[in-house]
Amino acid sequence: MAGKMADELRCPTCLNIFKDPVMLKCSHSFCRTCVKQWWKNKQVHSCPVCRKKCQASDVFSNLTLKNVCETYTQDLLDSEAICTLHEEKKKLFCLDHQECVCLICRDAQIHAGHKFCSLEDAAQDPREKLQNALQKFKKRQQDFTMVRDNCREQAEYIKVQQNHVESKIKQSFKELRDFLQIEEAAKLVALNEEAQRKSQMMEEKIGVLSKDMAALSGTIQTTEKQLSLNQVSFMNNYQNVMSKIQQLPEKPKMPSGALLDEVKHLGNLKFTVWKQMKEMVSYSPVILDPNTASPQFSLSEDLTSVSLNVKEKRPANPERYQNWNRVLGSALNFGTHVWDVEVGDNTNWVLGVVGGDYYLPHSSFVWGISFCDDKYKTVSLPYHSKNLPVKEKVQRIRVHFDAHTRSVSFSDSLTNTELYTLAVFTAAPIFCSSTSSFHHFAAVNWEFLHRETNKGFLM
Repeated sequence: MAGKMADELRCPTCLNIFKDPVMLKCSHSFCRTCVKQWWKNKQVHSCPVCRKKCQASDVFSNLTLKNVCETYTQDLLDSEAICTLHEEKKKLFCLDHQECVCLICRDAQIHAGHKFCSLEDAAQDPREKLQNALQKFKKRQQDFTMVRDNCREQAEYIKVQQNHVESKIKQSFKELRDFLQIEEAAKLVALNEEAQRKSQMMEEKIGVLSKDMAALSGTIQTTEKQLSLNQVSFMNNYQNVMSKIQQLPEKPKMPSGALLDEVKHLGNLKFTVWKQMKEMVSYSPVILDPNTASPQFSLSEDLTSVSLNVKEKRPANPERYQNWNRVLGSALNFGTHVWDVEVGDNTNWVLGVVGGDYYLPHSSFVWGISFCDDKYKTVSLPYHSKNLPVKEKVQRIRVHFDAHTRSVSFSDSLTNTELYTLAVFTAAPIFCSSTSSFHHFAAVNWEFLHRETNKGFLM
């Protein structure tokens, strides 16, 4: 009977005991939340059981059913506190059997010689353990919530990144296309100019030849006519005709260089344009990674310079520096790399390379040099630092990293004076700047310069 009654008190949707039951116009009852969930995203509302159409105004609270469900639930809880054997209230806890018992059970043969304690004492330690476990689960729930919210933030930021990067890609290729179109137009103009010039020259040459050919034809006709005369007439006009044909015109020469210079227009055309294109673009041996930049840093559009700016909204991804004003450059795993850093008048900075797992900022190692309180120091985190004997203020610092020898050196790029050299592991460039007073701080602006080596490649 109790089981059948429990079935009647279950929501046909969630199959649990009714919670805040409501009744529809068709007399079927459901949990209020179940009805809302069933109607969610549906334009036409209907009963989950009989599918009869109904309106939101047709939902009524079923107070009678609610009271019955609450009474039934309370009776279930109360029934657990009553011993089924002796119908006495359970007040003791058997430590041997680890179960709640009544006073009569304590004296029964089944519990002979067992140890007992009150339910309050027995529940105290488990409650504390469960409370501690609950706190851990709540803390872990907070961790999950934080990571989920961070993932959502990163998902939104990915859209921002996509739009930004897509815009820059289109802009970059537009500039290249514009350059190619300008170069194409210039090449076609040069071709048309040469074609017009040489076509005009040929027309003039043809005109001169036609004029000379007409004069030559007249002389030939006169001479042939003279040869057809009788002997008396021929001899009388011989000297006159002979004087006209004694000077034979020079043989005309074929004009050289008359055709278009296809070699000039087509020879190594793509290479020539590519070489000219190199002059309009810049190359940097170090590219800053925006995903590692602290929120206080603002990166240039070409990712080659950074400045301390107002805090920008960026997600707290694991690779990003959150507590330090730092940014990483591209990884330097192989070969030799040289780059210049324009520190200018910045009064507080650190530059160098970072090793270890440099995509996990808090577990990485930093080697480099720093400038703070008008002093230059070595940086060897997390170990120690020492002062450098630098007298003159350095404006531009050259960093030389050799992945083969695992070494990095720093020098004054303008005076070619070595500042510091040390051994490191595989690394990536790192840049850092901070100040105690933003209003009195001259914003850092690091520009990376490139140079062409005698080995035929850029670095």
